Amino acid sequence: MITNEPPHLPSPDVLWSHAATLAAWSSEQQLPVHNYRLDETGLRSADVGNGWWALSWVEGGRAVLYGIDHDYSDTVGLAPPVDLLADGPSWLPWQWLDDVITGGEEIGFVYWWDGREWARAPHPVEVHDDGVHSMVPADDSEVRQVCDALVTDGADPAAVREREAAHRRTAAAPVPNGAAVLPAGQGEPTDRRVPCWLPEQHAAVLAVEMRAATELNRPAPPATPERDRLIAWLRANGPRTEGSSALSATFVDAEDTDYGRGADGFLDVLGRRIFGEAATLLAALRNAEADPERGRWLYIRITVTNSDTDSDIDTGTGTNTTSTIERGYDCLPDWWPARRGIVATLPHTVRLEMARRAAHWRPNWASLLDEDIRRDGTPARLCRVELAPPHISAANAHADAHMNAAADAEPGS
Repeated sequence: MITNEPPHLPSPDVLWSHAATLAAWSSEQQLPVHNYRLDETGLRSADVGNGWWALSWVEGGRAVLYGIDHDYSDTVGLAPPVDLLADGPSWLPWQWLDDVITGGEEIGFVYWWDGREWARAPHPVEVHDDGVHSMVPADDSEVRQVCDALVTDGADPAAVREREAAHRRTAAAPVPNGAAVLPAGQGEPTDRRVPCWLPEQHAAVLAVEMRAATELNRPAPPATPERDRLIAWLRANGPRTEGSSALSATFVDAEDTDYGRGADGFLDVLGRRIFGEAATLLAALRNAEADPERGRWLYIRITVTNSDTDSDIDTGTGTNTTSTIERGYDCLPDWWPARRGIVATLPHTVRLEMARRAAHWRPNWASLLDEDIRRDGTPARLCRVELAPPHISAANAHADAHMNAAADAEPGS
């Protein structure tokens, strides 16, 4: 499947006709496929362990399709979390959908039908499958499977054929007037939130704010014996790459409930704990450079060259230097790698650091730390994916449905 290119879907009236037939049959007996039910919001398939899907009509001949495949919905658990309603049209039943998404069940996909075509929110490039293709039937194969099972179980073939014919007549008719219709929305809420339940998701959304920030104007830390000892150790023990050695680290507070492990420490750029003398020297430098008002750095990168003479600087702008130290106090530095799935920020550690600083030395994004993101969700703006949302034409949707049905009818297919 092409990355970020969704599969074509039948129009909602086709999906409804098949599922509504199965919902009626489900009320009579357990089916050998997904069982369905009708309620005050639309149609929904039963979750038999692999997932479910649901379809709801929205006034104006529009519809929303949503659900999850527990095995194949790549949208679940990503960091930052995927905003399944991003770039949605104003007519979406925003509050109702938001209640569905923030409820107790995980949702893997949401599509909306404007009367002509399907569309969805843009997805990150690592989402190859949102689960809609495997979960939502593209034709009436489930209806035919039920009919075949009825004959196998001893039902009168003529009666089964009549039942199937009745279904086809229903499928060709307009959607029943009795179907539930949700009221259209009046535009996206300005304070909309996206579920952010996992520690790594919280870290990733904080990284979005911290990456966009800049360092406050603070004086350079003074030279200290702790700095000299760290540089000397790195020059003697650091791995050599093209004539230099480098050490990058981020601080972890002992009180961090996710990553603290009961003691202050440091992580490398791959999220691995730094141990031994390197950790001891990093801690000594951080404590030596601490300021009661301005606080302490969160990130550090030390680079040394193979030289016997030190001319150390902290800015990285000199041309004849043998060591460089770069620090991040108020933002996520651009030299710290941005890798999905790797912890770039530690929200609890950062919160503790900001609480110890004077108020005027806390960056603007620090207000985000006062919110319970994992309980209330993250602001939707922090989950944006800068891709054009794909569309699924109605013509292609019907064509695909017919092609799939014809393929299923061929012997040996």
